[in-house]
Amino acid sequence: MMTRLAWIAAIIVGLAAGGFAFHFPGSYGNPVLDPSAAVVGILIGGVNGLLVGALVWMALRLSRAAGPRVLAASVVLIGLTHAMNDASSTRIPFLVVEAVAGVVAAGTAVWILRERRPRVVIVAGVAWTAGIVLGGWSGDWLGLPLSETPIGWSVDHAWDGLITGLVWGVATATIGLPDALRRDTAGRSTLEPAYE
Repeated sequence: MMTRLAWIAAIIVGLAAGGFAFHFPGSYGNPVLDPSAAVVGILIGGVNGLLVGALVWMALRLSRAAGPRVLAASVVLIGLTHAMNDASSTRIPFLVVEAVAGVVAAGTAVWILRERRPRVVIVAGVAWTAGIVLGGWSGDWLGLPLSETPIGWSVDHAWDGLITGLVWGVATATIGLPDALRRDTAGRSTLEPAYE
């Protein structure tokens, strides 16, 4: 139970702090597709990913085998999500952009975290998409940003990060992803049941 709570807390803190400092998950809605914004987004998102990955590594006290994989997965997932949002065109619906981000989350779970349980992979993708969408929509509902200033936008993005972290952290904790990472001290895939 403590492993799962530590996982959730580290992800929420990392994404909320990243939202405030690095504007996670990026700024959806350019008039046209902007590749240069994608480059900046992947760099800024990558730094945010380092923060989240380091917090998770420390919170879960991961091994030297699992820790770097969590760090790499966080950099890839958050970096690509940020890049997609920064570069996206308003011609591509918001839900489509975030669905692709969910595919990135699922792919990251398989590729870097070596997760093979189908339900974990599916939940990782769906929860990532749901978290970003709920963060954006609930922020709009609350009237965020409260002002068109850097602080106003930082608060808006911190809210997005908080909600994304809460949704994704709770969903992936519920299905046992942090427990699998803790058990995976030799860098092997864990196919143990998600529920204890």
